Amino acid sequence: MNETCYHCGHEATKGSYVTFYEKEHEHDEFLCSECYVEWLESMKG
Repeated sequence: MNETCYHCGHEATKGSYVTFYEKEHEHDEFLCSECYVEWLESMKG
């Protein structure tokens, strides 16, 4: 089943769900494999 990447908008079959925290709200979003790797790198600082 294809999912739409929250960041780039492309459809992908592989990826991960991540939780984003914005102010007092949190939401889970799908990131394709490429965007997920970029997100992980950005979390390292």
